Amino acid sequence: MDDAAAGSPALPASLFRRLRIKSRQIMLLNALDEHHNLRRAAAAIHTTQPAATALLQQLEEGLGVTLFERHARGMEPTVYGEVMIRYARGVLHDFEYAGDEMAALAAGSAGLVRIGSVMGATPVMLTQGLARFKAGNPRVRVTLQVDTSDMLMPGLLRGDLDVVLGRLPDQFYDEDLEIEQLEGEPMSVVARPGHPLFDLAEVTLGDLVTQTWILHPLGSPMRRRVEQALQQANLLAPPDIVETSSILATTSLLEQSNMISVVPLDVAQHYANYGMVAILAVQLPMAMANLGIITRKKKELSPAVKGFLRALRDSNLERKIAR
Repeated sequence: MDDAAAGSPALPASLFRRLRIKSRQIMLLNALDEHHNLRRAAAAIHTTQPAATALLQQLEEGLGVTLFERHARGMEPTVYGEVMIRYARGVLHDFEYAGDEMAALAAGSAGLVRIGSVMGATPVMLTQGLARFKAGNPRVRVTLQVDTSDMLMPGLLRGDLDVVLGRLPDQFYDEDLEIEQLEGEPMSVVARPGHPLFDLAEVTLGDLVTQTWILHPLGSPMRRRVEQALQQANLLAPPDIVETSSILATTSLLEQSNMISVVPLDVAQHYANYGMVAILAVQLPMAMANLGIITRKKKELSPAVKGFLRALRDSNLERKIAR
């Protein structure tokens, strides 16, 4: 048990009853988290400092715990305050997007679905599922963000996304997440057609290390797996690297240079079909973490989001049967 929790008073039974919190108190919690100063937080929610003090005092008395410690440098949340801030932030995000969804309904749409996806799932899994969903739901507005998993997960937890099609970054765990595991992704090494490496009778990992690599940024799951694969082969990490998660930047650089890159097999085959890249006959000793459909446990999904998830699962099942 950490020192902060150990030194805190026992939680009163009243804390576990249904909380009755005013919207102004939720706004105040969010403002205090941002400003760490009661006067500035009061100004941010357009009220006076005495009124803000009363709101906070009423909330702490109702909960029976201290939410903030007052210091000369400002106000710092206690362990209980951190919990309330996290939920206050989530409530504000949910109401913000509730407004967006109602605006979409007023404009003639039939809901809003906000999807985050990693690059590897986009050409086949996501595309087939989304096309299937839109064919039966033309009036649902869909927003799509393609990025690395470590960038998408915070957006899901904040409430900016409804669903993420991706993988959990290494060492990542959150009990609020619902994870439906899918199959993993084979990886491919790609270069431009006509790259000098294709003139070799056999391409080895040693031949690749001397090349200029295009890799995802540090901290992303794919970048870590590539580095682990090279370490397993007793090779040093490539010293010459261009970092980007943009597939447009990657394919453009490959086309104009002798750089190489590591991408999921579905992505490699998609661009190889158009002659933009070619797949090198070399195997990396690596396995990407399985893809998953990730949502928040405590977030009630809208009918539109549930419909998209059904289409995604049905499409994935059909593709498995067809193999």
